[in-house]
Amino acid sequence: MSALSHLALCLCYISVVVTVISLFLPQKRTRKVFSFVIGLFVICSLISVIRNVSVSIGDFEIKAPDPPLDAAQEYQEQVKQMTVENLVAATDELLRSEGIRAKDISITLKISDEGRIYVEDVVIYISENDLFRKQDVQRIIYGNLAKEPRVYVEKEKVAGADQE
Repeated sequence: MSALSHLALCLCYISVVVTVISLFLPQKRTRKVFSFVIGLFVICSLISVIRNVSVSIGDFEIKAPDPPLDAAQEYQEQVKQMTVENLVAATDELLRSEGIRAKDISITLKISDEGRIYVEDVVIYISENDLFRKQDVQRIIYGNLAKEPRVYVEKEKVAGADQE
């Protein structure tokens, strides 16, 4: 019902505007042009009002259908995957700027019921040469991701050793 009252109110405003404009224009020479412009104004105003007013009749409302649940979940997974990729790249860049080369970085994200994405787990593998920098890695990651990382030292294989 409010949509219909809004439409009626807009029609009244349009009528008042057209009447005020017609009082100030000469009647003879510009009559055809003025009629065309007024008609165009009324049509555009009505289209605009109808477009902006949500159509509701009684308790029945016309709404766009919600996207299928699978599409929404797929979208969330894509956003989550892109976020993981960006965070891994940014984390690697942070560590490199401090002179630490990570062998592998793994970040696990979770999406809350409200749709918020947060870091659940961070796992970083560093080489045996960077063992003394383990606390630096933890400090850098915690300072930027607010999550205490698990840092593992990966032993490097020596080429040609222990061949059978």
